Order: sequence, then C-alpha cells, then structure tokens
Amino acid sequence: MSKQRYGQKQSHPALRWVYLVVFSLSTLWLLSSIITQKSPTDVLSSIFSKLPNPTVENSKTIIASQDSIINQLTEELENCKGTGNFKRGMVIIESETLNMRDEASLTSNIVIRIPANAEVDIVYYDTQSYILQGKMGKWCKIRYAGTEGWVWGNFIQEF
Repeated sequence: MSKQRYGQKQSHPALRWVYLVVFSLSTLWLLSSIITQKSPTDVLSSIFSKLPNPTVENSKTIIASQDSIINQLTEELENCKGTGNFKRGMVIIESETLNMRDEASLTSNIVIRIPANAEVDIVYYDTQSYILQGKMGKWCKIRYAGTEGWVWGNFIQEF
C-alpha cells in the first residue's frame, strides 16, 4: 500500500483521462473562439448548425411531395378500374350459382348469387394470392347486374 501524504487525494486513473479530455476540449473551444473572433456560444452554434436539422418547412415540403405521389397513384388506380371498359369473363362453376361477396373473404356477407355461365365485368384482381380448397388463386372484383363485389378468381374465365 502506498503512503498518502496529508492533504493529498488519490484519484482513479480513469478520472485523470476524463479530466484531460474535458480540459482539452474546453481549451480548443476557447481557442477557436479567439481565432475566429466569435463568442464561444457562436462557435458552438456554428458547429451544430452543420448537423442535419429538419425544419418545419423542410418537413412540409417532404409531406407535400409524398401527398403528390399518393394522389398520382390514386389516379392511376382509378384509371385501372376504368369507366366501363372492363375485361369480360364468364362464371365457370359446377354448382348452379356463385356467391358474390362484399369483401375478399369467405366470411364476408353474400351480396348476390350469380348463375353459372353468366357473363360478368372484371374490375380487377387482388394483388395477393391465396390457397382455397387446395388451389392457388386470387380474389376478383367483378360487376354483375349493376352490383360490384368479390368472387374467387378461379371461377371466372376471361374471354
């Protein structure tokens, strides 16, 4: 054990490094303010002003550009749906009728029953594929007798 003289404190070696780093940084900060002839607070603000700082105006610009993309995609989707220039298809099933549903799900409400071999307008197909009764397929939004709804796409044959 080393001898400690009266009035001397022993400090941890890691604290000496912390003191050294803090002293060095504060010295550099004050020297840079003398060299640039700016106040120390102006030196700090100029350092931190170079960091990216999203402003309200910048955020509004980004949001506006995203909104324009959304509006453009919405218009394209409406164009895909068309105004009556739909593809035509025929209901091909083994039973007498096909259930048209209000959503693309077997648990959704039945809107109307479409007779076999009936012609329908194909509005569009769902983008995601599913497996129903062991067969891969997509839900299809159709129009029949002035009513739009969803049917299993495997039961519609395009022509």
